[in-house]
Amino acid sequence: MSAEGFKWWNLLGNEFVNHHPEVAAGAVASGIVIAAAAAYRATAPKLVVGKAHDVDFVPSPKFSVANLFELVTEFIQGLSKDIIGHHYRKFVPLLTFIFVWTVINNLLGNVPGLMPATTSMNLTLAMGLFVFFYYNYQGFRHNGFKYLEHFTGHLHGALLIFLGPVLFVIETVSHMVRPMTLAIRLRSNINVDSTVHGLLMGLMHDLHHFLGEHLGVFGKTLGMAFWTLIPLPIVCLGLLVAVVQGFVFTLLTTIYIGLATAHEEH
Repeated sequence: MSAEGFKWWNLLGNEFVNHHPEVAAGAVASGIVIAAAAAYRATAPKLVVGKAHDVDFVPSPKFSVANLFELVTEFIQGLSKDIIGHHYRKFVPLLTFIFVWTVINNLLGNVPGLMPATTSMNLTLAMGLFVFFYYNYQGFRHNGFKYLEHFTGHLHGALLIFLGPVLFVIETVSHMVRPMTLAIRLRSNINVDSTVHGLLMGLMHDLHHFLGEHLGVFGKTLGMAFWTLIPLPIVCLGLLVAVVQGFVFTLLTTIYIGLATAHEEH
């Protein structure tokens, strides 16, 4: 779905937003995350240290924002624990935000008249660069200058002298392309899904118009049925792609953090 589907942004009267709809889409996604977090804060049980009972930790059987957030957080927590290790807890909030924000942005493509912000290379590249600088910062923070040993395969002695420079160049290039691969992977998958969805909806619109002209009321009814039912598999596939791509981006971020913060003895 192209940026032309964002006609309602014209109501803002802002030329920059009109030409960069991904900014508006990102703002919408951020607003949804903030609103959901506020709702979770308001609905989550208020536990007082020393006065909480076991029943306070049992989730409600009814669907709620709190239950959804707890489910996502528990999933991310398990993922980060398995990959990062014993010091995983400090990274869970960031990884949870990355997953939720990415998935919501991806899902915007299934809303009529909207497009996912993640179809913009500018946004996905910014996300990739943020991950790149963050995990390298955490690498130096946890290991100091010994973090550079990650770039030489932890070699020592003569092997370090002869093979160290080669490995350092290879590892440096490998790290430098990570932001681009993260950006291209996310943007390409979401863009293809949105494009297919947009093309199919356009074809169904033309078919509905054609049947209405040639078959009258029956044609319009038949065209409306096609317009409603045929895109459903693509919509369901789009929902799956949105979640899977959010998971893949979060998984790779978790792996990069785990590798950067790992100690040689681990």
